[in-house]
Amino acid sequence: MKTSIWAALQAGILLCAGGALAQEPASPAGQNQPAASTEASSGTTHFLLAGYGAAGWEKEGSDPSTFGPAFFAPIFLFKMTDKFFFESEIEISIEDGVTSFHMEFATLHYLLNDYLSVSVGKFNSPFGTFSERLEPVWIDKFSEKPLGLNDEKLGVGPLQEYGIEFRGGAPLGDMKVNYSAYVTNGPMLLTGDTTKGQTALVAGQLDYAHLDNLKDNNENKAVGGRVGLLPLSNSSLEIGLSGQFARVGADDDSAYKNIGAQLFAGDISYVAKVGMLRVDVKGQYNQVNVDKASYVDTTGKSASFDNTSSAYYAQLALRPAYVRNQIVKNIELAARYSAESLPKSSAWGGNQSQIGLGVNYWLSWNSVLKASYLLNKADGEADSNNYYVLLAFGI
Repeated sequence: MKTSIWAALQAGILLCAGGALAQEPASPAGQNQPAASTEASSGTTHFLLAGYGAAGWEKEGSDPSTFGPAFFAPIFLFKMTDKFFFESEIEISIEDGVTSFHMEFATLHYLLNDYLSVSVGKFNSPFGTFSERLEPVWIDKFSEKPLGLNDEKLGVGPLQEYGIEFRGGAPLGDMKVNYSAYVTNGPMLLTGDTTKGQTALVAGQLDYAHLDNLKDNNENKAVGGRVGLLPLSNSSLEIGLSGQFARVGADDDSAYKNIGAQLFAGDISYVAKVGMLRVDVKGQYNQVNVDKASYVDTTGKSASFDNTSSAYYAQLALRPAYVRNQIVKNIELAARYSAESLPKSSAWGGNQSQIGLGVNYWLSWNSVLKASYLLNKADGEADSNNYYVLLAFGI
């Protein structure tokens, strides 16, 4: 079974190299090729409704067990011409009796050539690979996301961006390379300013979700990108490096307007057949560095701290996909370790870690029943044992 049908849709429908394989070059000149029309005409446009959904049961720490949450995320894919595409995802969920609607992304894509496309709008961030390829619940091996990558607003690194992106891929001898570069609104610094609805408890954090209302807090824009190298001829291994640089202070705040942030990420993916097993290894490391500044703490005093945050996860999944038994071949075992380290001198700092064990049963290539156990540990808090059972599907 393929690792990600959504990655395949991106690669096949959007023709960008953000998935597991880089693009191949066009056929050599001189070969007979059918002429590709780039003009939209009656009957030539195409629309596809994809998406994913899930519902289940959970028991978190000492809280009572409960059925829920449940959600559905339709993905709309529209092809206007052979070069012009549109995609959008809307997440509809119900939790604690409240129904919410959230625009995950809405992006226009245009193919410049065989090796480069341009996209504009709100898109999943190519900062690492988790948000872009592994976040959908039917693809993620666990019911909950890794620490630091589980909060769209205040995580360690962005999950979505709003701006313009150039991406593509190309062969590199026997290897392949994919690449992305973008200019976006970027994160903004929370200073604890009560006149802006903030408190001292968040002073020094970066807010990545302000792009939901499509506003930036300064004239500076974030500049970033990712390069992924697939060194093996069968593309089973990918190693990626990401970076993003931005001024995050607000233009109307003289004390913080020159504060900048430097974000870095490294990711790895390895999928291969080993005997009768399908081995799937994933990992990512994020680091966020914010320039040092003084903030008013919860006691009303001015304080400064080394504002560096990091988060990472390492995951292994094993599935006997090549045995003949029709039941055994659909069982997948997964293990994951994730950790998050936030500035200890801040009001929101501290260390957390999480150990995850999971058993997944694939009912079909695009539907899975997942049973997960997560042990959460945090500084100054009692350990939390969490259990999840989730039925998820996607296409």
